[in-house]
Amino acid sequence: MKRFSISFLLIFLVLGCDEQKSFQEEEPLSTVPTKDGIDLDEHNRIVEAEKLRVTDLQIKLNRLIEESSNRSMRDEETIKELEAKVVALNNALSESRTQISQSKSTLKEIKKIGSREYKDIFERTKNLGHQQAILLYEDFLDQFPESPISSKARSRIKYHSAEIMVLENREGARTLRVWDTKLKGEGLFARKVSDDVLFNLIGRKPDSSKRGSSSEYRERTHLWRDYVLDGGYHDLIIETTDGKVDRVYRAE
Repeated sequence: MKRFSISFLLIFLVLGCDEQKSFQEEEPLSTVPTKDGIDLDEHNRIVEAEKLRVTDLQIKLNRLIEESSNRSMRDEETIKELEAKVVALNNALSESRTQISQSKSTLKEIKKIGSREYKDIFERTKNLGHQQAILLYEDFLDQFPESPISSKARSRIKYHSAEIMVLENREGARTLRVWDTKLKGEGLFARKVSDDVLFNLIGRKPDSSKRGSSSEYRERTHLWRDYVLDGGYHDLIIETTDGKVDRVYRAE
């Protein structure tokens, strides 16, 4: 009996050592596993941050879409306004062209007013005296005061009036020798006189006068039309400097 107890104790010890050894070998498998990645709080923070970023981007996108839509509407309204203006301008241009065409036609008709009558008068005055010609042109102006030809009629009246004046002035024409002697006798070659003194001596004001080319304009050239009688009528020309007569001659 004692021998059996010792044997059983030895078997129990052997088996116990084996189980303890097995338990020690398997023990690492039952340890708490290590964590991979990040913890839950950090994970939640990142998720919330991403959600906020997505929300912000969505807001910006919606704003851009709204602005683009508003801009498109404004552009569409602007385009419509411009198209309306173009249509209005085209209509105005068409109307202006029509008016211009009508005006040209009217102007052509206006230009014809009195043209035939003026031509008849012009031909008739070739064989009439200056006074009679003036009367005909004045009668034309009474009939056609608004005619474009009226300016020509006034020019002809001015021309014939000048010719009448020339004919009247010819009565005072003298030979060049007489004029030269008269001016020397009054001492106009040696002394300074005003233009009025010279004009009174000649008998009337000159038909034209011009200044010299010097900076002080000391020289003067006076012309009396058809005031020299020498085998016909010639213009009398007198040149002066500072009121003194330099030269008396006739135009060829």
